[in-house]
Amino acid sequence: MVKKIAVLGGGNGAHTMAADLTRKGYEVTMCEAPEFRDGISRTLERQAIDLIDAWGEKHTVKLNLVTTDFEEAVRDASYIMMAVPAFGIRPFFERIIPYLEDGQTIIKWSANFSALQFAALLKNQGINKDITLAEAHTLPWGCRLVEPGTVQIMVWAVTLLLATLPARDTQRVMGDVEKMYPVVAGENVLATTLNNLNPIVHPVGTVMNAGWVDAMGKDFYLYRDGSTLSIARGIKRVFEEVSKVAAAVGVPMLEYPEEDFWKKSTIMSTYFRAAFDKEGIVTKISGPESVKSRYITEDLPYGLVPIKKLGQQFNVATPVIDAVIEFASVINQTDYMKEGMSLEEVGIAGLGRDKLKEVLEQGFS
Repeated sequence: MVKKIAVLGGGNGAHTMAADLTRKGYEVTMCEAPEFRDGISRTLERQAIDLIDAWGEKHTVKLNLVTTDFEEAVRDASYIMMAVPAFGIRPFFERIIPYLEDGQTIIKWSANFSALQFAALLKNQGINKDITLAEAHTLPWGCRLVEPGTVQIMVWAVTLLLATLPARDTQRVMGDVEKMYPVVAGENVLATTLNNLNPIVHPVGTVMNAGWVDAMGKDFYLYRDGSTLSIARGIKRVFEEVSKVAAAVGVPMLEYPEEDFWKKSTIMSTYFRAAFDKEGIVTKISGPESVKSRYITEDLPYGLVPIKKLGQQFNVATPVIDAVIEFASVINQTDYMKEGMSLEEVGIAGLGRDKLKEVLEQGFS
């Protein structure tokens, strides 16, 4: 029976997950990297989080422990939940590797080739501990830190894809996690990664709104201000190109009603619910504040770039994704194709479809 859970991270998702799982009866330790302790100073001081739920009710949630000590955080934890940005995956994982214990399960919320990256790191370092690696395609809610130590849930997920590496362990992990969140089994960890909508929606929406983002800054709201017919067409085409890559590697995409592409909230809200007026709530989610926000600096190099490279490996053309990467590189004066995640980093470079399927089902040998 799962009792102790470690939640790694110090942002929106980590605060919400730590508070939410504590309210559900789990013993939760939240851990942020020590160099970012100032960002969670209020949470550290209080050892508690104020959670505003989707109905607007505020709950002060006392955690088991809030710390910046990774060894203390993961000790005896059945599950290690990583709610960190994609660029934090490797440094966080490398921090906890020395303290991992046989029988633990690590879940990254949300996916960005995370489980494959974890497995490749373990393989390259010759570590053979009995660790289960998993990822979910998105966080269980749309949430924001409204002030230090206070997080608000705006919408919550009703369908979350969950998969493990190797895929044969998925059902076992599902048995535990379905008591926490509405998870359904994904085909494998490429299904969870390719179904993550952030890389599909955020980069193209930001690039096509770049002038508007520059002019508005903190006052820009992508869904309220920047979601138009033109943007929707771009998002739909990127989704179609990702779907072609998914088909080439043999994994299914979640289905979206045609009309959802033309909503202000786009397909981001299809598998989410709200207490009332879902469209209105989603449009109140702010950001990006600049073209160097995570909508580009995370979702492009750790999302669209490796997806484009996976498409190349399987001879799938992705012209609109290519254009988004190129425009973002020009705008931010950064070579995202060079700096973005490589397939070598996640251990699948050069694999044909059969060998890739074998790795996804059985893990790295």
